[in-house]
Parts: sequence; C-alpha cells; structure tokens
Amino acid sequence: MSLTRFDRIVISTLAVLATMITVVILYGDNIALEATGTWPAPNSSSISTRATIQVTFSEPLANVPETAVTLDPAIPGTVSIASNQLIFQPDVPLAADSRYRVTVAEISSEQGHQLDESLSWEFQTGQPRIVYISWDDEAADQLYIADVGGETVTTTPLTATDADVLDFAIKPDGSQIAYAILRDGGAADLWLINSDGSGNRELLACPEAACSQAQWLPDGRRLIYERRNIPTPGAPPGNPRLWWLDVTTGETVPLFQNNQMLGLYPRISDDGQWLSFVSPIDQGIQLFNLADGTGMLIPNQMGSPAVWRPQGDSLLITNINTSSTNWSVELTSVNLASEATTVLSQPMPGEDSVDDSSPAWSPDGEWIALGRKLPRTPMGRQIWVMRADGSESFAVTNDPQIHHGEITWSPDGRFLLYQQYNLEELYAKPAIWLVEITTGERTEIATPGTLPAWLP
Repeated sequence: MSLTRFDRIVISTLAVLATMITVVILYGDNIALEATGTWPAPNSSSISTRATIQVTFSEPLANVPETAVTLDPAIPGTVSIASNQLIFQPDVPLAADSRYRVTVAEISSEQGHQLDESLSWEFQTGQPRIVYISWDDEAADQLYIADVGGETVTTTPLTATDADVLDFAIKPDGSQIAYAILRDGGAADLWLINSDGSGNRELLACPEAACSQAQWLPDGRRLIYERRNIPTPGAPPGNPRLWWLDVTTGETVPLFQNNQMLGLYPRISDDGQWLSFVSPIDQGIQLFNLADGTGMLIPNQMGSPAVWRPQGDSLLITNINTSSTNWSVELTSVNLASEATTVLSQPMPGEDSVDDSSPAWSPDGEWIALGRKLPRTPMGRQIWVMRADGSESFAVTNDPQIHHGEITWSPDGRFLLYQQYNLEELYAKPAIWLVEITTGERTEIATPGTLPAWLP
C-alpha cells in the first residue's frame, strides 16, 4: 500500500520527535548549569566594602551548602538563594582597597544540572567615601560625595536638582542612594541615583504628600519611608505614617492596615528582622518584628530614633530621667531577648547628672560614640566614646564653643565622621569633619555640609 503525502509528513514528524526524546533521555542530565551574570563583575574596581556577592544562573537553584561561596582572603558570610540567584552576604565589611577572589562550587539546579567546573573571578574594593548635603551656587541643597582616600579631600556634586534635597539613605551595598526632594507646596518625592552619579530617576512621586526618611531593608529591594499627607498645597503636612516601597516596581502600600497607627523615624536592624519607630500616640518607641508581626513598646519621652546594634540583639534609646531634681538625658540599652533595660550614661567627674544623645555603634558593636554636654549649660555637645556596657568612657573632642552631632563610625572603626557648628560665630555655617579616634587628628571634609554618612 502506497503512503500518501500526508502520511509521509506524519511519519517524518514522529521520527524527529522520537529522536529528540532519545537525545533528552540520553544527554539531558549532562546539560551543564550556566552562570549568566555576576556581581561584582570580573576585574571590577572601586567596589563597596559592603558589597554582596551575587551570581545569576540559567535555572532555579536547589539548596546549596554554606561552603558554596568562598572568598580569598577569607571572609565569613551567609549563603542564600532566590530562585536562580545565589547570594553571599559577608558577615563583616570587606577590607578597603583590597583584591578578592570569589570561588563558587557545588551548585546544582532544581532540575539536577550542575556546574561543569568551579566558577572563579576577582574584583577590587575601593576606599570608603562620604556622602553629605550642601548647597550649590543657586542655594539649592544637593547631594555631594567627598573622596578622602588621597592626600587631599576631593568633593564632587552628585545631584543637580531644581529643588532641595531633604535627606537620603544609602543602600546597604553602597551601590545606590535613595533621597527625598522638597517640592513647592510642601510635597516631597523620593528619587534614586547610583553612587557613581548615573541612573538618576524618580522613585516615587508624592504630589499630595511629603515622603521622606527612607530606610533600606538589607536585601536592597524595598524601602520603608515616612509619609505625611498634605490636604491642600501649602498646608502643614499631616500625621506621619509608615509605608512600604518596592524599588523595582514602584509599588507602595501602608505598612500597617490600621490607618490610625502613626510612626516616624523608622529604623531597621541590620539583619532585617526588626523595625523600630517613634510612636507619638503611644509616647514611646515601638518595635515591630517584620517576620511575625510581634512587637514591644518602650516608653520614651524624647522622641528620638532608636539606634540598632549591628548584631541586631539590642538597641540604644535616649530618654529623660526625672527621678531627681537634677534631671538627666541618658542613653539606655534595651536587650531584645530579655527586654531588660540598662542605663549606660554616667555623670562626668564632679557632676551629679549628664546630658547624652546621638549615639552611634561601632561596626563591631563593642563601642558607642555619643554627644555629651554638661546639663543646663550653653556649651556645645562634645564627642565621647565608651564601651558597650558604658565603661571606659573618654572624650574625643574638647571644644565647648563647638557643637558636635550626626556622629558615624568609619567602616573600619578607625574614624568618626561628624557635623559641627560654632556657637560663638555669627552666621556660622555647619561643617563636616573627620577625627581619628586613637590620635585625635582631625580633617575638615566640607564647609558648608550637613548629614554626613559613609558610602562604604
């Protein structure tokens, strides 16, 4: 019996399918898993000391061992996966101006495919820089970057907006900066810029609200920010509420379903588990577990933001102690596990009270820098350093006519960055300085300048 043309086409198609099935059966398990992208890129330089190592693969990954990613020189860290992405989060900052080799091995996909051979590449970290706010020739507040790695300080404008920059938040890996811009009528929008000045774009338009005080989650994918609705242009902003913002999609939703829940000065623990914020209705600092929704309230009269220890096991709050006629402003440590509170502030020699504020943890969580002054005096607040338990305190500055604030530690713990203001100088401009803790040597970074922060 002769075959028709249609029969020949069907038979030919079935033969091709059979061949393909045979190939898949015989060789499918030998298909190699491929890396389609790495961060940092091979042979890249000036990488942040807080960079997260990321590798994107051609297929979703199966569970991987903790030894899947290693760095040379060795750095401890945590390995995780997100679909087809492998992530290594170092437990400590990388060394500045150093070369690292990354090796990735023992990786398999959900389909059982594996890397043919270990993946390896190198990158170079840079020197930490400083981000701050200053005004340009048009008297508009802009973001600036100061490079302090050489013999002289070099400052460069990062933004050139037609409105004032209110505040900013640096992404944990140092690659991007979210910032708020003040608009006419009191509204404020959120913008995003790469730390090299590229990719500047509007992140969230808030035509009828003041959106500011953004804080990054450790994964760098979401922000929590403070939103105050403005009923009519020019009217004072309303009560503050906290909102989520997805950086990739721009989707934004309230953090709490209860719209009566007010909050300001959000702060997120380094491990991303806890959120703290000032709760004006509760007259305290509210702690909220982002994973299970549990929390606790810490009574507080100051309304200052909490400061999380890098290990995420405790935090610092500033509060007024009115138990005696000589009131004090004290720093208190709160242990998350036990909920125990410990007063860390001790009066200066010859005094019976103290006035402490603006604490900052060292990168290793062993020391605290703070601003201290004699209570009920017009002297400027000085920089002090003490152990995490309040012991071994000592003064870093001693200039009563200078007020010191906005203190932050350098990533290596050697320097303190701060903002200062001369109380005795008429029309004095705020300035940003750097002090080496062990030697006391100081370096002027920028005048004028406010809100200094390290770009790791």
